[in-house]
Amino acid sequence: MNHSNPSTSSEGHTAPTTRRTGRFRLGIAGLLLTAVLVIVIYSATSTVQSEGNGMEYLDRLRALEQAGPQLEVGSEAEKRAVERFQGLLSDFKAPDFADRVTEVYAEDAFFNDTLKTVQGVEHIREYLVESGEAIDKGEVEFVDLVADHGNYYFRWVMTIRFKKLANGEDKRSIGMTHVRFNAQGRVVLHQDYWDSSAGLFEHVPALGWVLRRAKSRL
Repeated sequence: MNHSNPSTSSEGHTAPTTRRTGRFRLGIAGLLLTAVLVIVIYSATSTVQSEGNGMEYLDRLRALEQAGPQLEVGSEAEKRAVERFQGLLSDFKAPDFADRVTEVYAEDAFFNDTLKTVQGVEHIREYLVESGEAIDKGEVEFVDLVADHGNYYFRWVMTIRFKKLANGEDKRSIGMTHVRFNAQGRVVLHQDYWDSSAGLFEHVPALGWVLRRAKSRL
């Protein structure tokens, strides 16, 4: 009777079950490495970090919704507020970008771009200006806008060219931003819905390879 090890063939090759286990372990290692690299990069580039899991956005939204819409639909004030917001994000490299941030966002504005949460116009300006300094080009093309009871949903396509990533090539990504304005037409809530892994982290050396590798195994 043959009592050979069932995990090894007669030619000495590892059986499929062992190979699958090896791939599983590699997958776990890759995911752990991804998490570590994301944390390192995120921490290194952060200037104003606010802890949270998304609940701040929902809490702020509920409070704002209780107050109701602040701008009359179709009014000149609404039109100007929308144009200021779109104009700001249309070009992150505009010479007066920093000054325009303070014109667009309210003093106590809430901001989340999926990478970090920032509160207050001064912190938002600091974060956006720093982000602009890391790129050679940053433009947002607004595709359409839906407004409903004081909520404004902007769908957009962003073109970005990093100074030190992606070999200086233009990269495009899609997303949407949920905005609410106050009675003065300034943004009091800004919440992005954006795949930051495809828009940013996949272009980071080593980390990008790990992310693409992990996605291919899903």
